[in-house]
Order: sequence, then structure tokens, then C-alpha cells
Amino acid sequence: MTDIRELVSEMADEVEKCVNCGFCESVCPTLPASGFRSIMGARGRVDLGKAFVNEFAANGRNTLKIADSFYSCLDCFACLQVCPAGVNAGKVSEIGREIVTAHARTDANPEKPVAGMIVAATMKFLNPLGVRKKCTSWSKGLEFDRDSSTILYTGNMYQLMAYSIPLGKMERRLGEKATNFMSGIIAHHPAAIRLTSALVDRKMRRQMDIFLRNIYTLLRASGAGFNYLGEEEPYPGTFIHDLGYRSNFMEYGRMVIDIFRKHGVKTIITVDPHTYDILNVQYRKYFSDFDFEVAHYMDYLGKVKFSKTSETITVHEPCHFVLRPGSYSGPTDLASSVARVTYPERSGRRTMCCGGPDELLFGKLSGNISGERFAQLKATGAERIITACPICFTNLNKDSTVADISQLLVERLQAETAPVP
Repeated sequence: MTDIRELVSEMADEVEKCVNCGFCESVCPTLPASGFRSIMGARGRVDLGKAFVNEFAANGRNTLKIADSFYSCLDCFACLQVCPAGVNAGKVSEIGREIVTAHARTDANPEKPVAGMIVAATMKFLNPLGVRKKCTSWSKGLEFDRDSSTILYTGNMYQLMAYSIPLGKMERRLGEKATNFMSGIIAHHPAAIRLTSALVDRKMRRQMDIFLRNIYTLLRASGAGFNYLGEEEPYPGTFIHDLGYRSNFMEYGRMVIDIFRKHGVKTIITVDPHTYDILNVQYRKYFSDFDFEVAHYMDYLGKVKFSKTSETITVHEPCHFVLRPGSYSGPTDLASSVARVTYPERSGRRTMCCGGPDELLFGKLSGNISGERFAQLKATGAERIITACPICFTNLNKDSTVADISQLLVERLQAETAPVP
């Protein structure tokens, strides 16, 4: 466990750079979605961080109610793109969540029961909902190169969406008190999480299986050889890290690395922005022996020939690709090479988060954000909305025009390879 004085020092280093310009408020998606509650915006989180640092310096403890403000941050880093002083309210929130989970569990800042449930289940089953074995349905009938040191690593991310949707609906039906009670029980008895697997959205599961099979098809078209770990594939631990459980993440990440070592893995092909980001940034930060090559499947598609279409599309760029360190433009580059792209009001380094990371903890807030982003994308008049992230697809999937980029690319691949009549 990190010493609280070290965490407070990290927070102080970040918040003391603030010059109170307020530019961050113009791009923070949670501020308008919360009805402009100041503590639910980027500047409010920085101000709260300042107050926390000052109180700790004066009293050596915290009595401020900080949990909701820091937990509701999407970690999209939109604030960092416009701040002239380089303040990252997302980093402030990350530190704040760790302080809450490890050091400040008081009546004012109780642990989020849903967060505790997810962490406990992940530590026990290597999957947030205990459905690791059910995450392999997409691979049925496909052939893999079992001796390859390169793996296609889904991280269970696409597959989990089919379970998170009904779980979120159940939370809203039960209400906060009942949900917290149920989550608290599961946190102490993680095996009970498997009961939620009966709530699977079968239509979404079929859709996500199709997307993963599309990715397989695209990689095969590139000539890449790769293995798949199947039922032994672990979830990468993104929720554990993002919810502030650093000590748990250190333990969990070691288990993931050991599984990769066991299978002789050298190269990891990821399929979503969250997994790509956490392996390339957090695993390299915390594990000195994490020496695997990490790529995204689109890195392999440069020489694949795709037929162009006259269709007009708009691309929702995931914040974990374009706003995080080491910006990745693969989806936009590929989409613009096969179709006419029209960009929404916020794009590139000003893209807007879909609200997905808040779905289970702050359902209404997440819904408000995704509704606003969907409206921006529809306003382009494009025939289709293209995403490159399973969480973004799930949150923005409000009509039939929304599609994963793998769907567009497979269509253009098939059009290119179709025999001429």
C-alpha cells in the first residue's frame, strides 16, 4: 500500500500548478451532465484536491467528502488538452480514488460497494463478472497457431459488454440502497457474482462475437499468425487500476504476467483502447519485467487492400486512443482510407468521452454524457457512426447507424476480394 503522505505529495504537485483559468470546464463532460455541479467538473476536482492537501497538512487527516467527485471522473484527459499549465484533473482523480480506497474509508467517503464487488470478483476469477469461460464463444470453429509466441488478446473486453448492460439495468431497477447491499454481499462472497451471468444480453453477445470474428478475419487477411489463450485468457485488470486499488492491481498484474509467461508469449495483439493503454502505460510503469511487445490489431492492416465506398461516415475517436499519452490514430486513419469521413463538433484532441467508464457507478451521469455525444455524432449527417471501442459502441448504440470499425473494414475487404462478375 502506498504511503498516504506520498499520495498527498503527488496530488499537491499536480493541483499547485493550477492557475484558475477555468478552461478545463469547457471540455469536461461530467460537468454539464451533472447539472453543472462544480465538484463534478475538472476544475472542481482540482479545487477539491487543493482543499484536501491543505486539510491534510493542517490536521493530518481528511474529513472532506471527496469520493463522488473523484470516482465520477472519466479519466478521459480532455482537461489536459486545454490547460495552459498542464494540470491533469484525471490524475488528481486517480490519486483521490486511491486515497479513498486505501486510506479514507470513512462515513464521509465509504468504499463504493459496486467497486468492491468488481475488484473481489476479478481477483478471484480473473474476470470482473466471473464469466471468463463464457468469453470464448466467439472463437468457436476458428483455427489458431498454437505454437505461436504472438497472441490475439481480447482481454474479455468486448465480451463483457453483454453482461454489463443488464447489470446496469438491474442496478437502476433496484435503486442505490439495494444495489449497495447486494454488492457488499458479493464483495465478501465473490462466487455469488456468477449469478449475474444469467442476465446476459444475448443479442449484444452475438454482436460482440461478430466483431471479434471480424478482427480475426482482418488479421488473417494481413498474413499474421497468432494464438489465442481461450479459457485461460485473463482480463487485464483495468477496473482494478482505474478504481484506485493499486495494491490489488500490483498483485493482479503479476498474475496476468505469469499467465503470459506460462504460454511463452512475446507479442500481444490487443483489440480495444483500454487494454492497449493499460498494457503500454500502467504495466510498463509498475512492472519492470513487462517486456512484451504490445500492438493493436490495426497495426497489422497497413498492407491489406480494402475497397473504397462512397458512404459517408463519422468516427467517434476513443479518448483512450487520442487523449492519452502516446496518441493512437489507427481507427481514424483506416476509416478515412475506405470512406468519406465527416467529423463531429468535437474530434481529434478535442474528442468527447462516451461516458462509458461511469456506467456502473453513475448510470444517470453516464447516460447524459452518451446522449450528448450521440447527438453530436448524428448532427454530422453521416450515414454511419463508427466506433473502435466496445465500451463506446455499447454506450452510443442508440440506433442501427452505429457500428464497430471492424464491421466496416470487413465489408470493404469482402468487396475488394469479391470475384468480378
